[in-house]
Amino acid sequence: MHASIGDQVLIRTGTLDRPPRHGVVRDVLGDPDCEHFLVGWDDGHESLLYPGPDTQVIPTPVPTQRAETTPTTAMPAAAPHLADRVEQIMSTPVITLDEHDSLRVAAATLADAEVGALVVLSGTTPLGIISERDVVHALAAGGDPDEVWAADVIGVTTVWAAPTDTIRRVAELMRDADIRHLPLRIQDRVVGIVSVRDVHRVMLA
Repeated sequence: MHASIGDQVLIRTGTLDRPPRHGVVRDVLGDPDCEHFLVGWDDGHESLLYPGPDTQVIPTPVPTQRAETTPTTAMPAAAPHLADRVEQIMSTPVITLDEHDSLRVAAATLADAEVGALVVLSGTTPLGIISERDVVHALAAGGDPDEVWAADVIGVTTVWAAPTDTIRRVAELMRDADIRHLPLRIQDRVVGIVSVRDVHRVMLA
């Protein structure tokens, strides 16, 4: 099954009382003989999809060409400062794992999405964060990549922040907890994630 970025995806369920799951293709991964997709779902989550018989891809219509207009000159956006809200530099949407996904799935998701950390969910409730370092430590300790679950690897206490916190506050949390990724949430909804690299860019600017 082939899809392109921007195509819609429907996953049809086997029960009549549940509507199909709907999402949009964010990226096409793998090779042409075994494609899989990074999909952003309508519920705000993002995950890898390996298409099956219940998957339907709806191509995005090709837009009609419009007459060219004279571009307007936009003022460049001001660079963020440490006193600004961290939502200005957060990455979104956040790529997630189910709590029962294996270490192998976690490693593949990290590699395919080219990110350093994932948020682990129990249903729609965020449990914590799992990073590349967590996966490496679990494997080095003898963990079976197909038997150890994502929920087994997340830290006892995950440090969270709010999108309205300042970049300086997030930098202090990272320093004090010795972490490189920090998820942002509003109540029980994850809205973004920030890496130490994002903070460093602001500090160097």
